[in-house]
Amino acid sequence: MKPLDAALALQLHGGLGEGLVPLRQLRDLRAARSGLWLGEGWSVRSLGAWGWLVGCSFDRDGNVLVDPLAGAPALADRSAVAHWLVRHTWGAWFAVLVDPRSESVAILRDPSGLLPLYRRIDAGRCLLATAPALFAQAGMAMSVSWPHVRQFLQDPERRQRATCLVGVDELSPGVLYPLEQGAHQVAIWQPALHVPASGDVTLAVAAQRVRDCARMVMRAWSGHFGQVVVAASGGVDSSLVCAALAVEQRPFSCATVSTPDPSGDETAYVARLAARLDVSWRAAHYEIAAIDPGAASFAHSARPVGKMFVGELRRQLGEACAAVGAARVFDGNGGDNVFCFLHSAAPFLDAWRTLGPSRQLAEVFVDLCRLTGADAPTLVRAILRQWWRRQRYARCAPNLGLLAGPGETAPSLPLTDWEAQVPMTATGARAHLRLIEAAQHHVHGLDDPLRFSPLFSQPLVETCLGIPTWVWCQGGINRAPARAAFAAELPAAITGRVAKAGPDTVMRAVFARGRVRLRAMLHDGLLAGQGLLDLAAINAALALDPQADDDRIYRLLDLVEAEAWARSWS
Repeated sequence: MKPLDAALALQLHGGLGEGLVPLRQLRDLRAARSGLWLGEGWSVRSLGAWGWLVGCSFDRDGNVLVDPLAGAPALADRSAVAHWLVRHTWGAWFAVLVDPRSESVAILRDPSGLLPLYRRIDAGRCLLATAPALFAQAGMAMSVSWPHVRQFLQDPERRQRATCLVGVDELSPGVLYPLEQGAHQVAIWQPALHVPASGDVTLAVAAQRVRDCARMVMRAWSGHFGQVVVAASGGVDSSLVCAALAVEQRPFSCATVSTPDPSGDETAYVARLAARLDVSWRAAHYEIAAIDPGAASFAHSARPVGKMFVGELRRQLGEACAAVGAARVFDGNGGDNVFCFLHSAAPFLDAWRTLGPSRQLAEVFVDLCRLTGADAPTLVRAILRQWWRRQRYARCAPNLGLLAGPGETAPSLPLTDWEAQVPMTATGARAHLRLIEAAQHHVHGLDDPLRFSPLFSQPLVETCLGIPTWVWCQGGINRAPARAAFAAELPAAITGRVAKAGPDTVMRAVFARGRVRLRAMLHDGLLAGQGLLDLAAINAALALDPQADDDRIYRLLDLVEAEAWARSWS
C-alpha cells in the first residue's frame, strides 16, 4: 500500500468557486487556484455540502467510515461539523470544510497527528501537502531556514509549528484553520475533556479499558493495511501491539533488528513472544558498514529528526516486509508516552488533589518510592520541588552543546500546547501530555511508506489520558495498566521488564570507524558555513574514546544527521 500523498491549493480569503477540482498531475499545483492532487490508491470521502475528508477514518467501533457524517444530527456550522468529526471518528485524515452559505473554507487535521499537513502561502493561495517534498516535486523552490535549524538543534524534542524550511509550517492536529480574512484558528480537540475528575479507576478497570481499546485500534488498522510485520523489540509496547493483533486473529509476523554484540540483542525475548503467540519471526543484525553518515535517515523531510542508525533499521525492516508480502511495519513508538511512563513525583500531586489524605494516597507514595528507587525523605523533597515548580512556568534551557552560542533563532510556537489546556493543579496530567507531545517527532503516520505507529491512535490516547496518573505506576512499576492488559497472552518475562537495550553500540561503532568523514562533513559542511557549529568543541568530541560515557558522541552524530538532511535540500 502506498503512503498517503496529497497536495491541494485553496484561495486565501476566498471561496471554492467551482469546487475542489481534481488535479491530474502534481505539477498542476503550481498554477491551480483551487484543486486537489491525490497519490495512487487513495480517494476522497464526501462530507456532503460541508466538504471532503482525505485519508482513513473509522467509527468508534473500528469500522471503516464510507460516510464520516453518517448519523450526525443537523449541524449548524463548520465548527459543529469539526466537533462531530473529532468526537465520532478517528484515524489519520484531514478535512476541507466549506460553509455552504459563504463558501468560505477551513482545514481540520485529525487530533492524532498520524497524517501530517504542511502549508505554504503563495500568490494569494494556501498550498497544503502531506509531505514538504511534494512542494518540490510540484516544481516549487525549497530552501533551508537556518534560523529554524538553529532553533531545532537547541530544542530538538519539542515539535514546532514552523519547520526548518523557508516559508513552510505545519498545521496543528485537532485545530480548525479558517482561511477567511480575520478569522482565528480554533482548538477542536480538548485534552482536558479526557483527564479524569475522580480517582475511582482501579488498575483492573484501567487494564480492561486499555485492552478493549487496543484491540479495536489494531483490528481497524490491520483491516486497513492487511498483512503486517511488527517491529518487535521485546519490550512492553511493541509486545502489546502483537498481543492485540493476536487476540483479534489478524495476520502478522515479527521482526527484530539487533546489535552484533549482546548489549542490544533482544532476540531471546522476541523468540519467547513469537512462540507464545504462535507467529513467525525474523531476526537480523545491524550491518555497521551499511550505515552511511552522508545519507539522511529522513531526506527531504520537514526537519532533521532522524538518527543515524534508522536508515539501516528501515532497510532491514523493509526486507522483512518483502519476505512475507506485508504492506507495513507496525511499531511500538509512542508507547512509553501514551502509557504515561513518568519517573517523577507528579502522580503523587494528582493523587493528593483527588484522593486527599487516605490509605490509598499512602499506597501511591510507596509505589512511587519503588518506581523511582527513592527513599521516603528523598521522595518528599521531590514532591515539594514538583509542587513548587507547578506554581511557575518552567522552560527547559536550550541545548547549546557543540553549537556556536545561542545565535539567531526564529520565533515559533509549539505544534501543540495541550498542557496549557489543563489546570495547573493537574500536575501529573500535564506531565502526561508533555510526554505525548515529546513523541511527535518519533511516530510514523500514513505519510510513511514503511512504518506505522498505531499506539498514537486518537482513541487509545484518549483512553490513556482518562486513567489517573498514579494508576500507571501502581505496584511500583511503570505502565502498569498496559502490562496488565495482555498479561494472559504475553510471557511474564516481557510484562515484567523494566529496562530494554538499544542500538548504543551501533552508534558508537559508526563514531569510531568514521571519524575522518564525520569531521569533514561538519568542518566543511553547510552547518559550519552558516556559523552554527563550535568547531573546536567538535574536534574535542571527535577525540573522545568511543566507549566514553559522554553524551557529546550522540550530539555529534545528531549534528552529522542534520548536515546530511540539509544537503538533501541543497
